[in-house]
Amino acid sequence: MASSLRIAQSPLSCQLCDNPNVKKWKSVPAFSKIQYSGNDTIYCSYHVDQVYKFSVIRLLKKSIKEIQKLDIQCTDFALGSKDEIYYGKFRGSEVKVLSNDGITNTILSTSPMLILCIHINNDNEIILGLREQGSTFPVKECSNRHIAVFGENNKRKCKIEYDQKGKKLFSYIWRISTDSDNNIYAIDLFENLDGRLIALERSGGVKFIYNGHSSINISHRSFNPMGVAITKTNVMIVSDENNHSLHALNTKGELIGLQTVINLGIQLPVSLCLNNEGLLLDGCYASDSGARMPKFMSLK
Repeated sequence: MASSLRIAQSPLSCQLCDNPNVKKWKSVPAFSKIQYSGNDTIYCSYHVDQVYKFSVIRLLKKSIKEIQKLDIQCTDFALGSKDEIYYGKFRGSEVKVLSNDGITNTILSTSPMLILCIHINNDNEIILGLREQGSTFPVKECSNRHIAVFGENNKRKCKIEYDQKGKKLFSYIWRISTDSDNNIYAIDLFENLDGRLIALERSGGVKFIYNGHSSINISHRSFNPMGVAITKTNVMIVSDENNHSLHALNTKGELIGLQTVINLGIQLPVSLCLNNEGLLLDGCYASDSGARMPKFMSLK
């Protein structure tokens, strides 16, 4: 397990959070993904009544305003340089792009593979998490779970499925992100939704695998990563939903900060993104009145 007990003595609040500056906004149920686009605008995929929905919202001082609803059903999406929305339809095999003028085009097909998640890196490469058709679990020897990178003209540049020893890497690729050097960080989930963060070089070699930290992730409180955001200085922030925590890692996979957020009135942190000022936005639940209300939190 990649960790550093000596460095991790400082809570995450010492480096990324200032508790009095936590802001809370009521929001929509069961966030799946949030992404900031500027001008306090957030694109949001969420899950309600067993259906995925999509909204564009504006963060106000003490509330939010839904400025647009879109007919998109996806578990993950990515924004292009002009705020085009790239997504794979839930349980689908096509990458679609919704332009600002409302036109949707299909730009590539991964058939027969199903799209699990999508990310666009600094070089405008599209990175997909893919799996075979059929039951999600259990993962079998014949299962095909991999990451594919698509470059110019949406042609596949590389496929990442195995580690350096030829062992299969992935169970269910839930989220993908990249740092300033375009190294890849993938949240990989198991059948019970415990998981790990797998760090990969551009070539596909494994840099490290983070399975949580022994100070918080013990047998009955396993690491439950749901979201990842990467700062401009390449600090990885990972939400640990069931343990109500945020883990901060350096590029070596060492824990440099750990924040338990339940004492901030936050429960079940899920989706993470950073705004232009470096503030961490968290799609989560909040326990202001004893009831679990889905909210956005801003941690400075």
